[in-house]
Amino acid sequence: MKKILPLLFLIFFFLIIKASSNGIRLSDTNIYFNIAYQISHGKILYKDIFFSNFPFFSYISSLYYFLTAKSIEFFYFTSSIEIAIITFFIYLITYRKTKNFIISITSSILYILSFMVLSTSDHQTGVFTASLFAVLSYFYLQKKKIFISGIFIAIAIFTKAYFLPIFLSFLMYIALKKEWKNLLKFGVSFAVTGLIILLPFLVQAPQQLIADIFGFSLTRPVGLSKINIMWFFITRDFPLFILLLFNIFNIRKNIFFGLVSIFSIIFFVGYQDIYYLYLNFLPPFLCLSFYEIYSFLKSKFNLQKYAIPTILSVFVLLNLLTYTSSYYRDLGKLENFNKIISTIVSEKPKYLYGVNDITPLLIALTNIPALENVNDAHEYFFMRKVYDKKILTDKAVKSKAIIVTHGADYPEYNLKQDIIDNIFVNEAIYKNCKIILSIPVLQAEGSVNRINLFKCY
Repeated sequence: MKKILPLLFLIFFFLIIKASSNGIRLSDTNIYFNIAYQISHGKILYKDIFFSNFPFFSYISSLYYFLTAKSIEFFYFTSSIEIAIITFFIYLITYRKTKNFIISITSSILYILSFMVLSTSDHQTGVFTASLFAVLSYFYLQKKKIFISGIFIAIAIFTKAYFLPIFLSFLMYIALKKEWKNLLKFGVSFAVTGLIILLPFLVQAPQQLIADIFGFSLTRPVGLSKINIMWFFITRDFPLFILLLFNIFNIRKNIFFGLVSIFSIIFFVGYQDIYYLYLNFLPPFLCLSFYEIYSFLKSKFNLQKYAIPTILSVFVLLNLLTYTSSYYRDLGKLENFNKIISTIVSEKPKYLYGVNDITPLLIALTNIPALENVNDAHEYFFMRKVYDKKILTDKAVKSKAIIVTHGADYPEYNLKQDIIDNIFVNEAIYKNCKIILSIPVLQAEGSVNRINLFKCY
């Protein structure tokens, strides 16, 4: 019990930090909340709802939607709960492996207070859900329950496909050990689980499923600069970067963690539309591998047992200070969100149409339908000609709609622009609509620092 108390305190400390920063933001979380809302109203994924990901997180979103009593604030917070459970399993797996409290609690701290986890866990986008299933898969792999391990890694993949490097690491690890029966068990359980997850949609909307997932997700254009993402990872989570490199150096001693590092690097280089958030498949396994570098350094340099944890505590403290004292904690958070809801309800529009990082949530909370069933008006869909901004703007103007836009207002630079999105015909909105509300966005990402409501009737 004495050894578990520090872990519980660590988790409680993390949850307090996240609860204090919890809030509604410009986020993909709002899209997943909207999907759960639509499913609760009988809509079918892919057939009635455009969705460019594998479907399992839609199940989880629907579950959270009801477990949180349809509260968007609690829905956001579910990611922190998932991280707490992942941290517990990291401790459990490491302690069973090493029987060493120092190594186990340090591994847990490295994960839960890594900058990647701190900065991305203000959103619920399914990455930590997938992380939890992937860690459970590893847990059962260690217990030699291969069939169950295959089930959980399949769920992870069909939650977030960019957990592919972890799946390949499992597959190659079993193959290199020449455990052919286990490889067959693992492959069968993975395939059967994947088929069960996809089967309802393969029956009801096979063409839409293939078009939504493979027609868009795999052909998206390059997003952020990979050099910038890599540098951000190195500078913000330097201990994890060292673990990534050490696992390759140490691959003969621990094949699995070496494979995780190699496949992760291949994925990073090979997948064109990469984001910092996507790298969350990596930290749990880097932290699970910490005992290897701890043993290596301790044996090579005869270090005192607290030396490495003390050094790492400096990085952890810097992570905490950077997160709590900088704009990351409030990034994209909306001021006076309830004012947006009350304004829309009082105006009684027939439809809502607007930017995809907040409009889906407004649709779900006000029960006002999306114009032309466009719940996710991502700019990429307009680039791919899925939607036509001229047609949709024209219909919004003529259909008693409220239009939701991003704005930029910087008086110090004499800059004010009420519409900065490429999903509208701006001139038509300025000519036929008027602003009824403008809400600040805390700690703007990019130039966006306002959410504007235009009334077109």
